Amino acid sequence: MNHIFYFLFITFCIISHAQVISPNNPFTKDFVELKVPAKGSQPQTQTQSSKSVKLDEITQAFDAFWEGKDYRQKGSGYKPFKRWSENWSDYLQTDGTIAPASVLWEAWRQKTQNESKISTLNVPTANWTNLGPAVVTNSSVSISGQGRVNAIAKDPSNPNTIYVGAPAGGIWRSTDDGVNWTPLSDYLPQIGVSGIAVDPNNPNIIYISTGDDDAADSYSIGVLKTLDGGQTWNTTGLQFNNLYKGSSEIFIDPTDSNTVWVATSEGLYKTTNGGDNWQNIVPGNIVDFRFQPGNSNTLFVVGYDNANNSKFYKVTDGGNTVTEISTIPNNSNRIILEVTPANPNMVYVLSAYDNGDGSWQGRNSFQGVYKSTDAGDTFIRTAENNDIFGSSQSWYDMALTVSDTDPNIVFVGVLNIWKSENGGDDFFQINSWSSRTAAFTHADIHFMRYFDGVLYAGTDGGIYRSYSDGNAFEDLSNTLSIAQLYTVSTSRPNSGKLAGGLQDCGGFAMSGSLWNSYHGGDGMGSAVDPFQEDWY
Repeated sequence: MNHIFYFLFITFCIISHAQVISPNNPFTKDFVELKVPAKGSQPQTQTQSSKSVKLDEITQAFDAFWEGKDYRQKGSGYKPFKRWSENWSDYLQTDGTIAPASVLWEAWRQKTQNESKISTLNVPTANWTNLGPAVVTNSSVSISGQGRVNAIAKDPSNPNTIYVGAPAGGIWRSTDDGVNWTPLSDYLPQIGVSGIAVDPNNPNIIYISTGDDDAADSYSIGVLKTLDGGQTWNTTGLQFNNLYKGSSEIFIDPTDSNTVWVATSEGLYKTTNGGDNWQNIVPGNIVDFRFQPGNSNTLFVVGYDNANNSKFYKVTDGGNTVTEISTIPNNSNRIILEVTPANPNMVYVLSAYDNGDGSWQGRNSFQGVYKSTDAGDTFIRTAENNDIFGSSQSWYDMALTVSDTDPNIVFVGVLNIWKSENGGDDFFQINSWSSRTAAFTHADIHFMRYFDGVLYAGTDGGIYRSYSDGNAFEDLSNTLSIAQLYTVSTSRPNSGKLAGGLQDCGGFAMSGSLWNSYHGGDGMGSAVDPFQEDWY
């Protein structure tokens, strides 16, 4: 049993630490030279040309930036990078660069082929059981959480069916309105999910954009598709085999199920035949987009060009016309947008930037909320000037949404959630990660969106829902086994007793079949006394 759990520990470490170079991380994005295909081109499915950078070069640049600075502030990014570099030091090629996704994916294919050969020889195979943590029996803190959620979607034909996507835990489905969850991607080698699209005419057809678009805790292989409700998944014509490529938001045209759009680090892609072939409509590193409510032939798009200038595009005529709008800042470090069916002509944009003071905090500052009332043709900055980020981690998580019934109710999330009731001119903080109030959600807000008048939030600790525009949230994360485990330790005499440290969700210990949580924050290292099995 000790050997079994040792292998389990190694597997968890690979899943939870398998970070690649994040497009949002200011220390690493400068090393990536984007080779953006021209408009209208097909995505490349082979290893693509990128700047070859050795891991030690990236680490040296990181250390040089932090020399003489205080890295202990929450959200500084120091810990995530150190975990990232330590993990990928075991995945280096002979030239010192990190092995790309194609190498790791090919290793999985060889493994599956070998297993199929072994099965014909009647060789016993290992049986695995998910131990969790999925349900916490006892917790000494109220802020531990289950694991990070990057994406949330609802089945348009069934209001009780909800999907979540985790950066290293795959796609999960609940058919009872968030009470119980079932994994749909456990047998895939790449289980990071940053975008989910459910066919409104056939809920068995689902698309996912793979990888982790926030912290790159898992690499992207492009867009996957299922025809049987998630029992099996297949690649589409949009595939990435390069370490530096990624995908995020994905939407199906509500008027044509064969037309799908996805944001990628190479551009905004469109397919009109259910994913077989894709066309690059807006070249660049596209990070967010939306259909204009009620008009899927018009899209609003934000991203970066080859010079890393932030851009806002208005796409009309189903992609035939692309217009750049110049009233949005071109120096954003991170930029996202949102629309609302309550006013189809209103578009909100949230921007973070480098304020020039040379600090880490300055590189991730609140630049402003920008609003358009003429369908994205012009924007003005709202009156809010205060720091509504509350931390220096907008490179890691930043969310924006607008009520689908009131266009003046706007939410911004980074460390905590802030709300405006006057169209973004004034925001007030509605919760705090350290205070268990009715409006509590776990810290670090990666996703917010309204579905049918109900607000959902994806955080470092799971999925939350509010029926009251943020006045109160309920935690729907129970039975979600999406924790990113840093370490697992077992008792020497009793392998049924173990301890684990979770990313931003605390320290956990299991005895028998029951899990207990003992602290919040990053779990990091864990240990079980080798001689006293009840000492964790």
